[in-house]
Amino acid sequence: MQKHRVWAEVNLDALAFNVRQIVRRCGPDIRVLAVAKADAYGHGAAPCARVAMEAGCSMIGVGDSTEALELREAGFLAPILVLGAVIEEEIGWVVSYDITPTIHSLGMVARIAEEARRQNKRQKVHLKVDTGMGRLGASPASAPDIAHRIVSDPNLELEGLSTHFSSSYGSDEGSRSETRAQARRFRQVADTLARAGIRPPLLHLSNSGGLFTLDAVPGTMVRPGIALYGIDSGAFRLAETVVRPVLSLRSQIAFLKGVRSGTTIGYNRTHTTQKRTLIATLPVGYNDGYPYMLSNRAGVLVRGHLAPVVGTVTMDYLTVDVGGIPGVQVGDEVVLIGRQGEREIKVTHLASLMGTIPLEITCGLGKRVRRVYVSENRAHSNWHRFHVEHEEEGVPGYR
Repeated sequence: MQKHRVWAEVNLDALAFNVRQIVRRCGPDIRVLAVAKADAYGHGAAPCARVAMEAGCSMIGVGDSTEALELREAGFLAPILVLGAVIEEEIGWVVSYDITPTIHSLGMVARIAEEARRQNKRQKVHLKVDTGMGRLGASPASAPDIAHRIVSDPNLELEGLSTHFSSSYGSDEGSRSETRAQARRFRQVADTLARAGIRPPLLHLSNSGGLFTLDAVPGTMVRPGIALYGIDSGAFRLAETVVRPVLSLRSQIAFLKGVRSGTTIGYNRTHTTQKRTLIATLPVGYNDGYPYMLSNRAGVLVRGHLAPVVGTVTMDYLTVDVGGIPGVQVGDEVVLIGRQGEREIKVTHLASLMGTIPLEITCGLGKRVRRVYVSENRAHSNWHRFHVEHEEEGVPGYR
């Protein structure tokens, strides 16, 4: 496979494996929505959405309407749910492109219904209930009135009812108790609607955390995100479910320099060598999404050995000490996230060094980072080539 200055290798076979693991855990009566917001958490929305549909998902979830539009323009025909807010200026093309919005308020019902009438369409919508996140969503008290307004309008169809867990990744009893409480509040709203004859077919609560920490999968659909991409969580291990990392971040050595003991490295001289050593410069920096906070903290893999990052991560470069690694040469492949030989650098480990979450790292990978999609030992450096070379009859979601 051709190397680049910096690239993210996305293993589509691992993604398909993870989807099948989730589908198997849910059983035949639970649908799976694949969350592909933030460009599939940095992995590439279009190719990941297609593979997720092929592997058993029935819908794609995105963060906003522009992400949904990008999938439609890439030829994606399967159902797309906008999980976030749809603003006034987007309603017209949300309806025209058959994108399903999430309703959060009574005023939004009226605006979407008006546009659906104007286009002579029956628009599917989902209603979100805020059961404890304190963010988007109708209150449990106001949700029944909004639902009645939706089902009474001939141009609207209430396809789904949802909420979002605030604490489902927590392993402590307080977090688990709050997740169960949110599920109860949601069930109370759903039961109130059912007594009034309103039964949306899609009831969805569980993100990846809820899917693996609750004793039983509530509702009729789940919305996994990080589990799809194999980003490690204690919740998965608790459920004895194995998911495989999908993304690795790679670069190569651009320059080697032997230095003496006492040599300072990088801006502000934040590292001083303690002995004669060999410093490798890599053409990757914070403009590519490798965080500045990892300066003098992280390591990378070179020839299967761990080499520490020394000095500050700069806009375009970082430096590592490879003095203890035999045979290092310019052009050697370097792994910043992922596996090389017997060693692995997990994105969760890098996040812990920074005091943040793994998604801040994967979502921050920049546009200079080429995505290389690997499937069945074949690499594809962009979505268009993958789409053409792998197009098949009857693949769900694509024309």
